[in-house]
Amino acid sequence: MNQTIEQQRAKYALEKVKEFAEKYKGDKKTKEEYKSYASQLPVMICQNGLGQASAFYFSKGGTHKELYMLLSDWLCKENPIYIDHKENLLEGITQSNQQVYRLAQAEAQAFMQWVVKFAKVYMVDDKEDKK
Repeated sequence: MNQTIEQQRAKYALEKVKEFAEKYKGDKKTKEEYKSYASQLPVMICQNGLGQASAFYFSKGGTHKELYMLLSDWLCKENPIYIDHKENLLEGITQSNQQVYRLAQAEAQAFMQWVVKFAKVYMVDDKEDKK
């Protein structure tokens, strides 16, 4: 089955957001953090660049790092812009040329749009949980 890149982004984002929601079922605080931090990441990428935003999210740990890992997996494994750095987004960012960096930054923004949309749906109180 051939899917557009937009469909692939949406499918992967949906799968991963649902996995996170299930993993933290009953943990309203963590779900709220995820929703909030997911919404902040595209803004931070726009203002500071993919490298700075990624380093910040990686260094914070916790829910921030979960979002870093999600973005890293998308850019390095699922839609391998950083094909030579399958395990580490930060290495890909620091070792690739400007053209690849710009492509990765644009892809990160497009992918995070889906993550933000799905986080708003699935990171809710379990009593309101959408199936």
